[in-house]
Amino acid sequence: MRSVLIELGPWSWAWLPVVWAAVAGFVLAWQRFESHSPEARRSGADWIGTAVVSLMVALLLMVLVNRFAPLSIKSYGVMMLLAFIAGTIWTAHSAREDDLTLSAITDIALLALIGGIVGARIAYVLLNLSSFASAREVLDLWSGGLSFYGGLGGALLAAYLYCRRGGHSFLKMVDQFTPGIALGYSFARIGCFLNGCCHGGPTELPWAVTFPPGGACIIPGAPVHPTQLYASALSLAIFAVLVYLRPRLSRSGHLFLSYTAMYALMRFAMEFTRAGVTARPLTDGFFMTEAQLASLILFVLAISTLLITRPRPVSSSSKP
Repeated sequence: MRSVLIELGPWSWAWLPVVWAAVAGFVLAWQRFESHSPEARRSGADWIGTAVVSLMVALLLMVLVNRFAPLSIKSYGVMMLLAFIAGTIWTAHSAREDDLTLSAITDIALLALIGGIVGARIAYVLLNLSSFASAREVLDLWSGGLSFYGGLGGALLAAYLYCRRGGHSFLKMVDQFTPGIALGYSFARIGCFLNGCCHGGPTELPWAVTFPPGGACIIPGAPVHPTQLYASALSLAIFAVLVYLRPRLSRSGHLFLSYTAMYALMRFAMEFTRAGVTARPLTDGFFMTEAQLASLILFVLAISTLLITRPRPVSSSSKP
């Protein structure tokens, strides 16, 4: 649809005050977000320090943009960033009800982001080796090509290592992030739609969409299912269910298991409308795709674990 969101540069130096103000606004918002007492008064030195740092960053941005102008900002990358921001903000907001500190939330979010990107890219490349002609293409993340299951595995590994080192409860931390994962996934699929990847197969339904040539779509110009938007809407619905379930599930890890089961069910169904490499059957004569098989296994494991570990009512002792 629109793989390149905007092109930046070259900028004249008359834009420096605007860039400076934008950077300063972001720095102030981040400092307020990180502060444990947002109402605390800032000293004059704080304001001067923020202004100086913001100016240095603005100057660096001006130099970089003008050096590489025109700089294409990809829709996919922007939506991935918004997905991370939305998920982290929700997690930090909901963490006020628990004893998890804001610094722990932000630290684990950044580590999980790195682990998730690495895991998602490795899984996607391994499943689509024939699509990559060079190592440079493997590293081209902004053009799309991430596996959710690989990303989830990488993020969980990073979270586990952080919790083990910091003495945090891994299951409690994962539950804390679970609604944010569903919310972020909804944004991420919009990025896929704008990029033209992860699209659906041909259809004659009235809400079919067409993608222009030159993008990630393998059947440009043909009306196809907007599978990315299906997944985005369903993920928002899952997010709402998770918010409802969160205060009602007492056992740590059960919220994440509930999300795993719901996502696996959604992904299994979405594969019937998908096109491309991921929509191909695992083997000849076998109707399920790789994603469907993985979803089925995860669904069974999640439901089984929920049933086995569910809280059981305490039986009242019999009277003598």
